[in-house]
Formats: sequence, C-alpha cells, structure tokens
Amino acid sequence: MINKILFRKPLLTLYSIAGIGMLGHILVQPILPIFARRLGATGLEVGLLTSGFMLARGFTAYFVGRRIDKTGERKSVIKLGLLFLFGLTLLYFWANSLSALLILRFGQGICSGLIWPVAQIMVAENTPQGYKTRALSLYQITGRIGALLSRLLLGLALLVTSRIGFGEVASFRIMFVFAALIIVIGFVEALLLPHQKVRRVEKRRRQKSYSIFVLGFIFGALLALTPISLIYLNEQYNISPLEIAMLLLILDVITMFVMYLSSHLTDRLGFKKSLMVIAIPCLVIAFILPFISPLWVFVVLYFILRTAISSFLPISRSYATSMDTEIGSNIGKLNMVTNLGAVVGPIIGGFIYDTMSGSLKIAGYAVVALFLLPTFIIQMRKR
Repeated sequence: MINKILFRKPLLTLYSIAGIGMLGHILVQPILPIFARRLGATGLEVGLLTSGFMLARGFTAYFVGRRIDKTGERKSVIKLGLLFLFGLTLLYFWANSLSALLILRFGQGICSGLIWPVAQIMVAENTPQGYKTRALSLYQITGRIGALLSRLLLGLALLVTSRIGFGEVASFRIMFVFAALIIVIGFVEALLLPHQKVRRVEKRRRQKSYSIFVLGFIFGALLALTPISLIYLNEQYNISPLEIAMLLLILDVITMFVMYLSSHLTDRLGFKKSLMVIAIPCLVIAFILPFISPLWVFVVLYFILRTAISSFLPISRSYATSMDTEIGSNIGKLNMVTNLGAVVGPIIGGFIYDTMSGSLKIAGYAVVALFLLPTFIIQMRKR
C-alpha cells in the first residue's frame, strides 16, 4: 500500500526531474567557487555568487507560489524554468569575468525559483496527508542521488580531461557544457508530466506557527555556506577538486539515509520535536568546528553538520504544506525566507573567511548558528 502511494507515476516523474536537475546543477557546484577564484574573486565575492543566486531564487519562489495559487498552472512553469536553465548553464563556457559569473548565477536563481518550489507543491498535492513527509523526503533523496552521480561524473571527467592534457580552467569549462546537456534531459522529462491545473480554494482559518519560517532563514544561511567550506578544504587542507568531489560523494550517500530516517522520525514525534533533534547538533558542531585541526575530525563533524542541515528540507516543506490550503503561498514563502537566509549566510561566511586566519576562517557556521539560540528559548517558553 505504501509503495503504491509513494511511487505513483506522477510522483516518479517528479522524483526523476529532481534527480536529473540536481545532476546537472550540482555537477559544477564544487568547481564553481574554485573557478571564480581562478578568475580573481575574493572569498567575499565567491559568497556573493551564492547570495545572488539565492536572492533571485527566493523572491521568484515567493511570487511564483502566489501566482500558481491563483492560476493553478504547474507544468508550464517547470518547463519554462528548465529551458532557461539550460541556456544560462551553457553560457558559463564563455564566462571570463566575475561580473559575468554574477549575472549568470542570478539568472540561474530565477530559473531555480520557477522549478523546484512548483515541483515540491506537485509532490505534496499528489500525496495523501499521512505520507507527505516521506514523499517529500524521497523527492529530496532522488535529488541527492543525482548529486551523488554528479560527484562520480565530475571526478571521472576531471580525471579524463587532465589525462588528455586540458588545464584546470579548460576542464571546468567543459563541465559547464556537460551540465547544460544533462539539464536538457530534465526538460524532456517535464514534457511527460501530466497536465495539472489546481484552482485556488478558500483558505481555512487556522492558527499558524511562524517559527518554521524563522528556522527556514537560519538553515538557509547554514546550507549556503557550502561554497565557503569547499574553499576552506581546498586552501586549508590542500584538498584537490577531485578529492573534494569524492568527499561530497560520500556525504551524499550518508545524507540520503539520514534524510529518510528523519522523515520517519517526523511521522512519529511530530514536526516540532524532530526539528529540535536536527537543530541541536547544528548548534553544537558549528561552535566546535573552528577549533578543529585534524582533517579526519573536521570531516566527521562536517558530515554530521551537513546531514542535519539537509534533513531540515523535507521536514519543513511537509510542515508548510500542512498549514492550510494555500500550498503555493506557503511553499513560496518558505523557499523565499530560506533563500534570503542563503543570501546573508555567504556574505557573513565570506567576510569572516577574508578577515580571519587559520581554522577560524570557517567560523561563519558558528556566527549563523548562534541565531538558533533565540528560537530554542521561544520554543521552550511555548511549552
């Protein structure tokens, strides 16, 4: 019975689009910060690449969510986003300046705001209430599988291009073309989605808990510190891009299992308790991380931190879709605050990276996680 509910044809298509989309997008994520550094970007400027992307994505997601509540359109929005995402990713091949990277990254953020919030809404609308967390978790997991495959492809492709004789920057440019071609596959899959047009229904009067949006902002900031952490691994520990890709491959495998377990935890304990369970490790490890010197200890703690942050995504999306009937507005708002947090996070992390020295360069995680403390206090007072 569970298999029939969680693996219906529309859901399988949406899972597949998530996997292919992440494969194309994440393929170049580990090399983009390093590519920007090779073009002369500072740590703060590398952070701005993520901030611009998240800013565009956040506001696009908010307005698209409100719009589809009114018009009911779903499929056409995803197709449009994937088509433009292909074109922008291809243009990275000719990028030779930081300004070009910023413009392209901002445009990709708009495309992302068109695609993924709408896909999350379609997953929620095609799943009964008691299974939404697990369906959204499977949606995130297939995205992680795409990310996992991207680590393998990136590592293999970088190895092949280096053997052929391409330089580092030339190899990166080839990866951008490769990623664009993969996104075309996602566009073809979007054509196979069943036509779904859901008209807006009257909103139920029900008290909401807005703390989920506050947590969305904080976790968005933590998640967006990833490019800074990749630079830290590359420059502090002399980890090569190929070795970083392999580490991220292992991380994605672990994250898939933890994410699905957290969705079961949510079904048993409820949203608020499960959110506290993943937030506490984030807070503790974020404060410890800047004082860690051995590589293996840093990697273990970093993995725990990243899996906890990633587990927030399906839990929060499921919670947002259970608030009331305006699913588009709720998902759009949650994506907006998460991405606004992702705008602030890299700016804080990039500034700290440029001004601090040694292991304290990674202290951006501690500064951002500090804002979890007021949320804990508010939750305890409510209880």
